[in-house]
Amino acid sequence: MRRGINIAVIGGLLMATSYLSITRNGLHADSSITSSSPFGRKEAGIEKKDFSTAASTTDSVKNGGTGSQKDKQSIPIFNDEEVNRRLRRFEESYFVDRGKGVSRYDICQLPSNNPIEDDRSEKVVEVPIQDKDHNNERDDSDWYFWSVFDGHAGWTTSAKLRDELVDTVVSEMATSAYKVTDDNMRMVPTSDSIDRAIKAGFLKLDNEIVTENIQKLLDHPENKNAAAELLMPALCGSCALMSFYDSHTKRLKVAVTGDSRALLGSLNDNDEWTVNSLSVDQTGSSPVEVARLLSEHPNEPNVIRNGRILGSLEPSRAFGDARYKWSRDLQLKIYNKFFGRQLPANLKTPPYVTAEPVVSTHDINPWRHDFLVMASDGLYEMLSNEEIVGLVVRWMEKQKIIKPKTSIFDSIFSRSSDSRLPKVIDVSDSSSKSQKQPFRKGGKGSTGKYILEDENVATHLIRNALSNGGNAENVNLLVSIPSPLSRRYRDDLTVTVVFFSDEDKKAAAESRTGGLEINRAATQGGLDKDVKAKL
Repeated sequence: MRRGINIAVIGGLLMATSYLSITRNGLHADSSITSSSPFGRKEAGIEKKDFSTAASTTDSVKNGGTGSQKDKQSIPIFNDEEVNRRLRRFEESYFVDRGKGVSRYDICQLPSNNPIEDDRSEKVVEVPIQDKDHNNERDDSDWYFWSVFDGHAGWTTSAKLRDELVDTVVSEMATSAYKVTDDNMRMVPTSDSIDRAIKAGFLKLDNEIVTENIQKLLDHPENKNAAAELLMPALCGSCALMSFYDSHTKRLKVAVTGDSRALLGSLNDNDEWTVNSLSVDQTGSSPVEVARLLSEHPNEPNVIRNGRILGSLEPSRAFGDARYKWSRDLQLKIYNKFFGRQLPANLKTPPYVTAEPVVSTHDINPWRHDFLVMASDGLYEMLSNEEIVGLVVRWMEKQKIIKPKTSIFDSIFSRSSDSRLPKVIDVSDSSSKSQKQPFRKGGKGSTGKYILEDENVATHLIRNALSNGGNAENVNLLVSIPSPLSRRYRDDLTVTVVFFSDEDKKAAAESRTGGLEINRAATQGGLDKDVKAKL
């Protein structure tokens, strides 16, 4: 698939002021939005209401300012039309008309960095399968891949993963897991062999980025044009989250390198909505990752400092980030030959960071309305796991994918059943309890209000992440802050949502087109041409 790149509360007659608490660590009542007119001044998609860019008086003083009004700068706030255009610019939605267990998936991105450092990719591979556990029954299985890449220190590593990671994993699976039979079909392998193939694919590509390409550069230093192309994916970094769904086994594999996260929303036997975190954030704050690194580097007390690798890098697993993988001698050679740079502090026994993913397996139950949410960590900084599932549920109700549930309490208190988010039970493994929690107001388990106006559910999640509990003014503000200032308040946001289906394959065979169909209503950003499934 192609790269997806793809306000104020007026009070009084002369001055309107609203306070929004945004700092690097959370939301506090510091920054102000003011307007010199109660009606504002509009031009070219911009409503001329001003936002104070000083995060707080304390931050201003720390950075050399005085903390006074003259330290503040102002930016224009976009009107609703312009905000919607920007939110929907990179949204895409596809109907999957194949009768293979997936009915639809939606994608949306909202940049904060310029250019955006996040990326994503999707692919469908049709594979003839022979299952020895079912009397060598033949089935044309679909392999579905959805990936989210959260880049850092630049966009080049995530772009490399977008272009090559899925193909590298498919090649490893075809070579070492799904063996070819005499009838030119693929045998269904063990779950462990699939896990090993996925891990091998991740490590193979990272080795190419960090080791093989750099050796090419050292062997031919005269090729100046290749220097940036080969160096930058190694020096930049990216987390990677990949989901693999096999329509034959109805099993979902989730591979995570870094701190992007996958969630499974589902109904339990008591007709209650649940959320299961299918991945655990891999950072310097994770007890599991801290224990691993201390074990691998027993005589280095500074291997983890302030929740970061060598006191600097937050994710403990990532592609690229060669500064935490190369030896001291190699780094000196690279820096002396191509550009000057200091070695990381406390560098003693690299590598400290690995691209090896943790792979988990999950059975999908479409009759329980299972759906998958994958996102870069920018979403989880603003919404809890329960809120994300609750928001998808409310969206599904509006789209008539499911029927809204009502209770006697709604009648007693004369309150609409969809006025707030539904209760969602966290059924995640205990290891996920140490995951990063949202820092904005509301916090974990909040059942606050929300905004329900998007046809694309991924856009719906991003809008509500910015809304801080259903406040459209907050959305307009956060979308309006330009890069690079916006990085003080929000990260790049990339979201993919997948809906599974229990559609009967035989019944669907007569009517299905066998491919992907663009859902135009939920692709408001616009695609110039139809996109066909990569089969």
